[in-house]
Amino acid sequence: MLGMWTLLGCGGSDAPIEPPPREEEPPPQPPEPPKLEPGDARWTVHSRLPGQQEVVVLASDGLGGLVLLGTSRTTGTSGPTSVEANGTSLVLSHHDGTGQVRWTRTFTPEPSSEGGPAIAHAQLLGIASTAELFIAGRVEGRLRLGETLIADSYFVAKLAADGTAQWARSTGTLKALTPDIEGEVVVAHGRLVTRYDARGTVRWSQELPAMSSASAVALDPDGGAVLVGQRPLAPFESIGFIARLSPVGEVYWELEVGPDAPNFTHVAFAADGGLRFTGDFAGTLHWGGSVLSPTCDAQGCPRAAFILAADAAGRPLWGHALTGTASGEASGARLASDVNGGTAVLFRHGCGSELVRLGARGALSWRAPYVTEPCAPGLQLRDITFLPGGDLASAGTFSGTRAFGAQEPFTADDTDTFLQRLVP
Repeated sequence: MLGMWTLLGCGGSDAPIEPPPREEEPPPQPPEPPKLEPGDARWTVHSRLPGQQEVVVLASDGLGGLVLLGTSRTTGTSGPTSVEANGTSLVLSHHDGTGQVRWTRTFTPEPSSEGGPAIAHAQLLGIASTAELFIAGRVEGRLRLGETLIADSYFVAKLAADGTAQWARSTGTLKALTPDIEGEVVVAHGRLVTRYDARGTVRWSQELPAMSSASAVALDPDGGAVLVGQRPLAPFESIGFIARLSPVGEVYWELEVGPDAPNFTHVAFAADGGLRFTGDFAGTLHWGGSVLSPTCDAQGCPRAAFILAADAAGRPLWGHALTGTASGEASGARLASDVNGGTAVLFRHGCGSELVRLGARGALSWRAPYVTEPCAPGLQLRDITFLPGGDLASAGTFSGTRAFGAQEPFTADDTDTFLQRLVP
């Protein structure tokens, strides 16, 4: 028995010894995307259409997407009519949450007479909770919107959620519009505030004489208004004013803003019912306990942008003068308020645009210059809005070749539009 066990043991020693299994190296990990800081773009998209594009209004659709209203001006010389050769059309586009186009609608005017103008001017955009859209502007010539033909007039129009025109009405000089939850709309135009029902019939119209002096207006869904503008004090002297009016024109409260009259360009309600005002000014502004003045340099004291905050009763909260990273006169200021009371402000100057983000109490969070070096106005922000979830969206125009952050440069064929989603 012992010999047998020995033999078996010797025979087993000649078997090959397999090496231990080789450990596989883990696959290489993709590089981590760069960490985005407040003010950085999550994405930028370039909208390329023939001719010169202009952005006028940007609005959130309430579902994470964006609607952009602007104009497109053809620059070719071919074609039998002035519309084809040198016309300006309204362009309305709906974008999803990544900036991709869902649909685009173009509304092209025609001349009222042979050789006459055919120009559409975009001004206002509002989106109802039903996803229906309201646009407003002015046409030189004739413009068909649905079954209505608008001729040489200001107008407001209602569109379905897919951009199909439902009705249009001629109006006076446009100031503001606000949709409500029933598919109706309140419009400030001329000296009137008018409420149209869902089919475009006038429910009521109230005259507000002070609107003739207002440079900007905000409306609440009931037809109440906030008016801002300038009021003359003497032949060569004026002062700024802010007035809160009821739907029947009763003045709830009124403020004077000065001593040097500012140029108000935009007013908007904050989430808590307070108010935000922006524009540009020279000289001095007193706002609550703050004294605002432009920053002066060797060339002088150029006009600066401003942002003012008030509560619902008109009591001043805070205010700032805003200066750009490049010298030049500020103009075209626009603002947007978030659900937490914060604000974003854009303004333009001769070298481009500036975007400024402020907290609920007016503290500066960040700023982003959109400028061209050497100085040229080839890059312009036009409007901003906040999206559900807090991100900030911006839209503007550019010419030439531009690099937006880390993305590949975009090249415009003439003047094209861009759309961005920014970390707030």
